[in-house]
Amino acid sequence: MTLTLIVNDDPLLRAGLRMIIESADDLEARIAGGAEAVAEVRRCRPDVVLLDIRMGATNGFTLLKDLLELPNPPRVAVLSSPAAGRSVLTALRIGAAGCLLKDTGPEELLASVRALAVGNTVLSTLAASLLMAELEEDVEHSDASLEARRMTASLSVREQEVLTMIGEGLSNADIGRRLMLGTGTVKDCVSDIFNKLGVVNRVQAAVLAYRARIPAGVSTASEAA
Repeated sequence: MTLTLIVNDDPLLRAGLRMIIESADDLEARIAGGAEAVAEVRRCRPDVVLLDIRMGATNGFTLLKDLLELPNPPRVAVLSSPAAGRSVLTALRIGAAGCLLKDTGPEELLASVRALAVGNTVLSTLAASLLMAELEEDVEHSDASLEARRMTASLSVREQEVLTMIGEGLSNADIGRRLMLGTGTVKDCVSDIFNKLGVVNRVQAAVLAYRARIPAGVSTASEAA
């Protein structure tokens, strides 16, 4: 059973989200306000947290950092509205595992919670559009691309292949099928990539892959030397 904690100060919104999530036999949900979120995560140890980054008395970004710094932190996706704009990008940079709109439909919400629970990243259309716009702007500046290439030069050919597929949005299972590897092997490889690049989630890894423009199967200069 996958447990999701909904962190929001609006009783109607969090009750509605909880009702949708608990309509699925394999999902369970609990609710908390911003002030008690960290304590509730420590107490019930959820698999997924849906965090509103705009709450009255609570700084959503500070709370996101606090949650991610916990031992064995849950997968945290932020809840936002179209007006949130670049606040979404800030949350992704901090380490959020994804972003969902508060009015996400029931089927998409359930699919997103399940995807988050198994380690995938979920992005609303708004978040994806903002991220792509920022990446296009970054790629126009050579410094960002050069730094990304420098960081990814330490990866092996196989790790570069996996990073490219992360950038394509593939799950560990999808990557395993494409490379004919076990899911556990892919998971270990992804963990090694994160450690080498100093990233904490697939969104940040995908950003580096995009900036570096790594073609799968091409060796780096450091490996050719």
